[in-house]
Amino acid sequence: MNWDVYIYVFFLAHVKFLFAASIAEATTSLNFLEILISSTLGALFCYNVSYLVGKFIFFKNSSHSKGRTFLKKTKKKFKKRNRIIIRIKNSKLGFLILCSLAPVFLTIPIGTFVVIKFYGNRKLTYWIVLISLSSMSFILTFINHFIFN
Repeated sequence: MNWDVYIYVFFLAHVKFLFAASIAEATTSLNFLEILISSTLGALFCYNVSYLVGKFIFFKNSSHSKGRTFLKKTKKKFKKRNRIIIRIKNSKLGFLILCSLAPVFLTIPIGTFVVIKFYGNRKLTYWIVLISLSSMSFILTFINHFIFN
C-alpha cells in the first residue's frame, strides 16, 4: 500500500476539486474506489476546515467595536450588476445553486467563504454543501473513470 499516492489525491482535492479525479486517474494507478475515497475525504476535510475558519471570521462577536462610528456611512449606489446579484442571492434557487456549485468551480476554501458570506446564517447551508461535495465527487470520479478506461 503506497500512502503517498493517497495523500497526493487527498491534497489535490484541496487545491482544485474539479480536476482532482481527472489528474488522479491520469497520473496514478489507483482504482475507482481509491480515487473516490481519497478525493471525497480531501474535499470534505478542506470544506470543514474552511467552514470553521469562515464562521469565525464572518460571525465572530466583536463587542469592543459596538457603539463606535469612525466614518460616516454614505448611501450606496446600486447598479444593474448589484441588483442581479441581490436577486440571485435572495432566491431559493440561487441558494441551492450557489451552495452546490461555488465550492466545485472555485477552490473549496474560496467557494466556502462565498457561501458563508451569503448564507452563513441558514441552518441547512452546511449540510447542502456537504452533500453536494460528496455527490459531485462521485459523479466526477465516475465520469473520469469511464473516460480514461
